Amino acid sequence: MRILTITHNYPRWDGDRAGAFVAHLAAEIVELGHTVRVVAPHAPGAALRETRHGVEIVRARYGPDALERVGYTGALRQPMRATMLAPLMLPPFIARLWTVALREARDFHPDMVHAHWWMPGGWIASRIGLPYLVTCHGTDVRLLESPLWRRLAAPVFHRASTITAASDFLARDIVRFFPRTAEKVTVTPMPMDLEMFERGARAEKASPPRVLFAGNLIASKGVDVLIEAFAILRSGGVPCQLRIVGGGPEESRLRALATARALGDSITWSPFVSQHELPQEFGAATVTALVSRGQSEGLGLVLAEALMAGSAIVGTAAGGIPEVVINEQTGLIAKDGDPSDLARQIDRLLTDPELRERTIANGRTRVRAQHAPVAAAERVVALYGMVAKARDNR
Repeated sequence: MRILTITHNYPRWDGDRAGAFVAHLAAEIVELGHTVRVVAPHAPGAALRETRHGVEIVRARYGPDALERVGYTGALRQPMRATMLAPLMLPPFIARLWTVALREARDFHPDMVHAHWWMPGGWIASRIGLPYLVTCHGTDVRLLESPLWRRLAAPVFHRASTITAASDFLARDIVRFFPRTAEKVTVTPMPMDLEMFERGARAEKASPPRVLFAGNLIASKGVDVLIEAFAILRSGGVPCQLRIVGGGPEESRLRALATARALGDSITWSPFVSQHELPQEFGAATVTALVSRGQSEGLGLVLAEALMAGSAIVGTAAGGIPEVVINEQTGLIAKDGDPSDLARQIDRLLTDPELRERTIANGRTRVRAQHAPVAAAERVVALYGMVAKARDNR
């Protein structure tokens, strides 16, 4: 089959973490004998057209380098908080992605379209005139809490041949918002480069034991709660260090909080690292934490990556995190927004080697079963086959 993929998030260069799971899925589908062409936004420094791992990538340029500030910046989640240019550049961003997708659909002659995230990919796919599949990853489902976004999304979901979600939590939410889609919603866990993350397990553990956060520094991630919990651990005499890898609008506030708690050099900060460097970060950590608030986390794939690299994990019950962190089996669940409880759970993992090793072993078994690349791609290709069969029977 020939598959046209539309996504606003896709690796811009080797080692880029942006949309890495989308790229991994596309590459595995090519390995299974199909042809995939991806339409994604351009970004400064990225090629306009290239082939990686057998996947042809076409990037839509929507302005000069200085104005391309929508894609890969978080502007689609919070356009007013990204940059001053983001709200102005959002219309040309979507218009150009749409134009390039239409052109590639005409030239490539795909059997169907696979859109990752319903906005803007699914919205564009619904206007191309081909059968399409929409995969939701989290932030796009949260948009549906707004009646305005739901009205915009309704035709996208109802016209889609198939809808998939990265977690059971997201699938349930889609059906909650659009009950008529229940029969065509399914869960398709995204593939992981298991071998790459397993290599992280060879890393030497940091001393004193390290607690790691890796991700966007935004309010919903609960990094402030993690810093408060770490301060409690330090004040209780627990030997440990905290490392924060990432960046975002909350960084200055979080650094100020660390200063106010007199954490000094017991906490280290790093900007985002490449996909190739992440396994080493996880492998050096004794515990990796993702303590998101509310329902903001679609799955928490970072915790699955940490497990494969040999780090114990702690999370909250936010969104899809409990699908990775099965409490007391693959990791520990802390109370949302409770630094004292979070400190207790981290302390347990730091001081109980048997608990730590047991949860890591169980977690790695679960991650392999859910995110093995070939199995993940085969699940999606089976859905492609269903869409093609339905199209041919019309």
